[in-house]
Formats: sequence, structure tokens, C-alpha cells
Amino acid sequence: MELTKEKVLDALKHIKDPELGKGIVELGMIQNVELAGPAVRVTVALTMAGCPYKDQIKEEVRSALLDLPGIEEAKVVITTMTSEQRAKVFGRAPSEMEGMKQVKNVVAVASGKGGVGKSTVSVNLAMTLAAKGYKTGILDADMHGPDIPLMMGTKERPVGSGGMLIPLEKYGVKLMSTATLAGRGTPVIWRGPLVNKAIKEFLGHVAWGELDYLVVDLPPGTGDAPLTVSSTIPISGVIVVTTPQRVALEDVRRSIALFKTHDVPVSGIVENMSYLKIPGSDEVMEVFGSGGGEKIAKAFKLPLLGKIPLDPAIREGGDKGKPVTLDRESEASKIFDEIAENFLKTLQSK
Repeated sequence: MELTKEKVLDALKHIKDPELGKGIVELGMIQNVELAGPAVRVTVALTMAGCPYKDQIKEEVRSALLDLPGIEEAKVVITTMTSEQRAKVFGRAPSEMEGMKQVKNVVAVASGKGGVGKSTVSVNLAMTLAAKGYKTGILDADMHGPDIPLMMGTKERPVGSGGMLIPLEKYGVKLMSTATLAGRGTPVIWRGPLVNKAIKEFLGHVAWGELDYLVVDLPPGTGDAPLTVSSTIPISGVIVVTTPQRVALEDVRRSIALFKTHDVPVSGIVENMSYLKIPGSDEVMEVFGSGGGEKIAKAFKLPLLGKIPLDPAIREGGDKGKPVTLDRESEASKIFDEIAENFLKTLQSK
């Protein structure tokens, strides 16, 4: 008996979208069916790029295909619906930036190179703003190295509703990351176009609700993610993180130049790993040199928002999923409080 496209679709009718409770064939999610002897290739269009049920749907489709008589090889290709296709499913398509409608300020945390503690600054800045009474969220826009869920101590996965993803919440801060969708330890193997699309989905199709500040943790460098964020939404200010050594400062210059080229306001510099306090004394050791943050701030006529020491408590807090700023009386917490206050002053002086 010859296998046809109609028979393939019939075999997939029982598979439902977990969010919508309707069959993926009925919803028009099957975009293409290709048959070649004992092999079949099916393209499935998800309602959003960051769909939390992607792996489940893909495996159910593949399993159903392999159950068909004569099929020895089944490939499932995942893509995303267009706005028009999404509109047919939900009656209307969420506007491109619907999730951002009640977000008052977007704060991007950037760095020219990796390993400078950008995510540490992002998490503790968000925590500090929330402690000050501001409604705060954090978006992990580092698609290939998403650390925010680990540092915030959450293993939960978001759910979808009406074509929007519902952000997770921990310590009073809303958060979204590819790591919460893919699962811990699962590599996100995405090229530029898909990274761009996913970031736009995380901005516009996440139900952030009313926020005073959305902190966006950008990946290092001057690639797709910083360009997408800076060209997609208005950014209130960029905080650039560096360490004192020269190699970091050279990369910081490129990062600042990127934002200035796109007329995105850079609020100031944070120097991380600035010094190490010698236990049992008042002496400090400048492990990575000194004065780098001041030099770059002076060169670009930007404020130095603060200096963060090499403090084991900061590292331990990130590793344990309990940010150091949970303890409002800790020395590190007071430093982040100063950074937050200095940043807020830059926004007020606009």
C-alpha cells in the first residue's frame, strides 16, 4: 500500500499542542510533508520560537511517523509560524512587541568580552532594583551561554498562554532564558537569524506585564544579540562591564562604539574583579591591575558606576542560586546598591 501525504497527516491527527489542547494538524502546524521511499520528512511550525513544548511535540511526531508501515527513517524539522499564521490560530496575532507595552525602562548589561562577570552584575542589579521596590524583570539574551536560571536558583520551565510565554519568577524578579526552555546542560545550536528571532520573541511575546525595569543580560561582543536588542526596542541605558586589565578594556571600547553608532545611551561603566581584600587586614591586592575602569570612563566621558571586588561571597551566591544581594546588609550588597543608585541618577539626568 502506497504511503501518501494524506495518510501521514491522518497519522498525526491525534497529536495535540499541549498549550492549546487541539490537534497539530487541525491547527495548521504541519507545514510540509516530503516522502522518499522508506523516508519521510515533516516540517512542524510552532506558534512561537521559544515554545516550551518543542521537544515533546517533535518526539511525538517522529514516533507517530515511525509507526507508519514501510517507514524506516523519519526527520522532523521545527520552524515557527508567521504572524499571519499565528493570527489564524489565536483569532489575532499578538503584536510584535505586545509583551513590552507595560515595560517602562529597558536596561542592557553588556561587555566587550566574556568572563568579566556580566551575568553576575545583571542578576544582582535586578535583585537590588527589586529590593528598592521597583517591579523588575531579567531577560537572559545570551542564547549560547544562558546562566541566569542557575544564578537565580530556578529549574522551572515556563508555560504558554494565548501565544505568549509566561515568565518565571524568583525572589520577586520575573525572568526568561533559553536555559529554562532547553533544559540545563542542553546546547542551544542556533545561528544568527534564529538567535535574532528568539530574542524578539522573548521581548515581544513574553507576558512581562507591568515592569519598571527589564534588565537584559547580553552576550559578550558586538554580534547578533546586541544589534537585535538595540535596533528592536528603545533602551533607557546600557551598563558596560569590564575588568581592570588592558585586554578587557580594548574590547570594551568596541562595545561602547557599537551602542554609540546606534544612538543607544550608555549609562556608565562597572569595573568588576577590581581588587581583592586580604583576609585579616585592610590591605587590598589589585589582581588584574588598576585604574582601567576610570580610564575607559574618562576616555568616553562616562560615569564609573562602581567597583566590585573579587569576593568569594559573590561567586558562591551565583553558584548556589542565592544572589549575594539577598543579604541586604552584606558588604557586596551595599556595593551593588551604590551601583544601582548611580545608574538611576543617570536616567534622571536625561
